[in-house]
Amino acid sequence: MRNTRYRLTTDHPVSFKACVVADLHDSSYRAILPILKVERPDLILIPGDLTETLVEDADPASRPGLSLLRECAAIAPTFYAFGNHEIGGCHGNIRKAKRSATPLSFTLSPAWREVIASTGAILLHQEHMEWNGLIIGALGSGLLNPGWIPDLTMLESFAATQGYKLLLCHHPEYFDRYLRSYPIDLTVSGHAHGGQWRLFGRGVYAPDQGLFPRYTGGLHENRLVISRGTSNTVPFVPRLFNPREVVTVEVRRK
Repeated sequence: MRNTRYRLTTDHPVSFKACVVADLHDSSYRAILPILKVERPDLILIPGDLTETLVEDADPASRPGLSLLRECAAIAPTFYAFGNHEIGGCHGNIRKAKRSATPLSFTLSPAWREVIASTGAILLHQEHMEWNGLIIGALGSGLLNPGWIPDLTMLESFAATQGYKLLLCHHPEYFDRYLRSYPIDLTVSGHAHGGQWRLFGRGVYAPDQGLFPRYTGGLHENRLVISRGTSNTVPFVPRLFNPREVVTVEVRRK
């Protein structure tokens, strides 16, 4: 597990250090904690696919992702947004969504909401909040919508706020499609797993982007940070030249 660092500047009167932990997929998090403890970030950002399912019959206590939430919240304020695996019940609803002309409903049960809250982490879903001078928002996955288009309604109110705007958005491919025109200072994403294999500095494949995709990791336009993820969830296609990573972003006032 490596720690990848990016340094950015801003005209806003804020300075902070954030660690990004993406795409754990209920895998072991043993290698993540030492990095977080050494970095001592001001906040920890988890932009989705932390756990594999939020269905009612799953035992929350058995989910490593939720255990990591508790560990993260003990280190620094932790903000968590859903990815496609959480809202898709590990993709059990994909076929239904493809056949549906209307969005499939996604409602987090009170029991799961209570379990997430008990970890000390802050869950954000299609909403935003103010925290220490930052406006932190979360745009959900469009997995259950026709055409897999996300619900963009929260972006107008989010973009209209005054302050440094930080968006958790699991899908990096949304940047070109939906986010570029909004005055969002920083978007953090995951989902692409670094392209699984990296050849000549490029990822080979990413879901929703196809072969040799543009957005698999790194810093783009000084306002999009993509984590290559903290797990390998494709056991028959191991990561190649593509180490798992925690991303540390330091933002300083000019």
